[in-house]
Amino acid sequence: MKLEFKTYNHDTDFFRIRDFLQQTYDDKDLINWTLERWNYAAFFIRDMFKITIEQWSKTIGIWENEEGEIVSLVLNEAVGRGETFFQINPIYKDSIPFEEMFEFAEKNLQFEHEENMILRPRIRAGDSRLEKIAKDRGYVKREDAKETTSLITLDRDFSYPYLPEGYTMKSMADDDQVVKRTKAFARAFGNWGTKDEVQPSSYLALQKAPDYRRDLDVYVEAPDGEIVSFCLVWYDEKNKIGILEPVGTDPDYRQKGLAKATNYEAINRVKEEGAKKVYVGDGQQFYLSIGFQHKQYNGIWEKKVKK
Repeated sequence: MKLEFKTYNHDTDFFRIRDFLQQTYDDKDLINWTLERWNYAAFFIRDMFKITIEQWSKTIGIWENEEGEIVSLVLNEAVGRGETFFQINPIYKDSIPFEEMFEFAEKNLQFEHEENMILRPRIRAGDSRLEKIAKDRGYVKREDAKETTSLITLDRDFSYPYLPEGYTMKSMADDDQVVKRTKAFARAFGNWGTKDEVQPSSYLALQKAPDYRRDLDVYVEAPDGEIVSFCLVWYDEKNKIGILEPVGTDPDYRQKGLAKATNYEAINRVKEEGAKKVYVGDGQQFYLSIGFQHKQYNGIWEKKVKK
C-alpha cells in the first residue's frame, strides 16, 4: 500500500483526527487516544504552554493511503517535553510506517536537556512489535515511570453522601466562573503562585474545544464562593464512553469527600447520556477506592543523544 505523509492543518485535520480516534477505539485494547486527550492537547495544553498553531502543527505527522484515509499518526500533548504517541488504524497494522514515524518524532519532538537531545515515546504494554523497533533504534524502557489508564463500568449506583453544610454542587453551565475555575485548577495541580500558573485564557481556550460541554464540567463551590473541587467529563457518544480530564481538589479541602462527589456527579451525568463505562488517565489509589480498576499501562521509553 502506498502511503503519503502530510503535516497537520488545523482547519482541515482537527475533526479528521478526532473522528479517526473515535473510529479506532477498541474497549479491549486501547491502542489510541480517546477524544478528550486530542481536544485537551489542541486547546488547553497548547494555550497553557503558549504554543502557536503553526508551531504545534509541525509536530503532528499524518500518514494517509491513496484514498486519503488516515493510516497512522504521530501526536503529542506539549511541544518541548519529548512526549510522543504513535496512533494507528489496526486495519492496516501490517503497513504502519513505524520507522518513518520514529524519524519524524526524532526530528520534530526531541527536547534538549543537559547537552542531550531526548525523546520519550509512549508504547502500550504488550505491543511487542513496537517495543522491538524502539529497542533496535536505541530506546530504553524506563522502570521508574509509566502511564496508567483506569476504568469503571456504569452498571451500579453512583449516589454520594450529602456535601458538607454550605457546599454546593454546580456545573459551568450553571455558573461559568472561569477565573475561579482556573484558580482551582492551579491550586489542585500545584502551580498556583508560580511562573507556570495556568491562566484563564487557557480555560477559555478549552471551552472552545468542539467536544467540551459546560454541563459536564462540574465543581463544588465552598461557602466563601471559591471553587474547591472539580471534575470535567467528556462524552464520546459514538462509543458510549466517558473520560475524566481533568480532576482535582484544592489541597486545603481534601479529605472531605468532595473529590468523590464531583467524580460521581460527572459519572452520573454521562451515564444519563448513555455511557456504559468511564475512563481516567490515572492509576492513583483514590480512583481505585471509588470503584475504578486499572485497565492498561503505557511504558515510557527514552533515548538520549549527545548534541
